[in-house]
Amino acid sequence: MIKTFFSFLIIASLVVCLYVAPASAQDKSLPQADFAELKQTGTSAVLQVIDPHTIQLEDGRLIRLTGIDFPDYKTHEPGDVSLTAVKILRDMLEGQSVNTHQTKKKDSGRLNRMGHHIAHLERKDDGAWIQGSLVSLGLARVRTTKRNPEMAAALYALETKARAEKLGLWAAEGFGILMPEDTENHIGSFQIVEGTIESAALRKNRIYLNFGKNWRDDFTVSIAPTDKRSFTKEGLDPLQWNGKTIRVRGWLESYNGAYMEINHPRAVEITARNPAEKAAEDQTLPEPPEPPMVRTIEPNP
Repeated sequence: MIKTFFSFLIIASLVVCLYVAPASAQDKSLPQADFAELKQTGTSAVLQVIDPHTIQLEDGRLIRLTGIDFPDYKTHEPGDVSLTAVKILRDMLEGQSVNTHQTKKKDSGRLNRMGHHIAHLERKDDGAWIQGSLVSLGLARVRTTKRNPEMAAALYALETKARAEKLGLWAAEGFGILMPEDTENHIGSFQIVEGTIESAALRKNRIYLNFGKNWRDDFTVSIAPTDKRSFTKEGLDPLQWNGKTIRVRGWLESYNGAYMEINHPRAVEITARNPAEKAAEDQTLPEPPEPPMVRTIEPNP
């Protein structure tokens, strides 16, 4: 297990002081969010932080934090980033009341197979957005899903700033953005990959985006026929992305080289220079944009 975060843990312990200021202080330095994409589904005090993903509320609900990923978290051997995230979550939340925000679809995306409630959390008294706070510290990276794609744009903006400042996981080896030629070494894990599409093809109504000259062994992204519709609904046509540089997030498999299937548009970012990214490079957080399904970002250096 990589142990590169000892100094970071010391610094993070000081940062915690900012995150546990009395709620009455109305600390507006913490990330806040417009939850218009979601529906507020309850308010309860936090009883316990179980792990970086899971929060137990006094009303009996177990909350699964959506929209984020802890790349060094293992149930029996959590990494330094995950351990720091748990400490900050406990100091931020235990004994505090939170608002839960969930997808507007009552019959999809609110419960996982374990019966946990999938939600974004907002500290009630000061509006601190929990997922946004973790991402802004570099303690988590963005990971939306097909059933819970909301809040991606705001989370990406916070992640961009944390990465530019090399905070948390972005200061360590092993958690960065991969180039297509490096994906073979990371089969069987969730990764962020950035590269230029060499060709786009449609076979049996499935889209294939190839990142090399030979589709038999290069990195390939695939979009299934049923998922293709969600791109169409947003006015997006991946078959027109030849020559574009994109960033994708998903599980790497082995199929004619490294292979990733993406099932919703917010797993994709199309790279281009824009004012928001310039601001991030200057370490100034821009106002979160309206949540498009694909946003433009600065190419990874």
